[in-house]
Amino acid sequence: MKKISSSVLDVEKNKLTNYIDQLVDWGVCNVHYDVMDGIFVNNTALTFQEIKQVKENCKKHTMDIHLMVKDVFKYYEMYKNIGDILTFHYEAFENSDLEKMIKQCQKDNVRLGLAIKPNTQVEEIRQYLKHCSLVLIMSVEPGFGGQKFIENSFNKIKELADIRKALDLNFIIEVDGGVKDQNIAKCFECGVNLAVVGSYLVKNFSKETIDQLLK
Repeated sequence: MKKISSSVLDVEKNKLTNYIDQLVDWGVCNVHYDVMDGIFVNNTALTFQEIKQVKENCKKHTMDIHLMVKDVFKYYEMYKNIGDILTFHYEAFENSDLEKMIKQCQKDNVRLGLAIKPNTQVEEIRQYLKHCSLVLIMSVEPGFGGQKFIENSFNKIKELADIRKALDLNFIIEVDGGVKDQNIAKCFECGVNLAVVGSYLVKNFSKETIDQLLK
C-alpha cells in the first residue's frame, strides 16, 4: 500500500469543504486532521465542531485524526464516533493510561493509532504495536506546518518496518512532517504506507502534484 493522507492544517477554513471534496474526486480518500489543545503542543487547529461539520458535509473519506492533546481520555470521548482512526501521542500517556486506552478502544471497536515525536525511539513502543492499527512517525516536531523533514526519520521508519515484519503485524506505517516531492519516494521505500502531505500539497494543489507524489 502506497497512499497519501492530505493534512488540512494549512487550508483556509472557509475553503476546507471544497478542498476535501476535490481531493476525493482526485482519488485521495485519506484526510489528516490535526487536533491540538494548546497544552501538549503550543498551538491550536481545527475544533471538534469544525471536524464534525466536515464529516457531515464533505464527500465520504477516511478521517485520519491526529490528537496532539494532553487529556487523552477527554478527547477520545469527543472523537470516538467521528474519526476512522484516532492517533494519540505515546508521550501524552502516563503510567498505565496507555493500557487503559488500548482496552477502551478494543471495547468500543475504535481503531487506535500511536504517534511518536522525533526524539522518541521506536523501541519504546514495541510492546504496544500489536494493539495498533497505525503507527505515526513524526518527522518534525508536532504542532506547526511547513517545517523541514528530519532526515533521521528514515532510519526510524526502517526500524519500525523491520519490527512489523519480524512480529508478523500489519499496522499502517504513517509519516508526518515536511513530506514533499523530494523525500516521499524514500519514505515509501523505507516502509511507509501512508504519507501525510500538508503545506507542499496546499501550495501545489493539483491532480498532477498528487500523481507526481505517488509515481
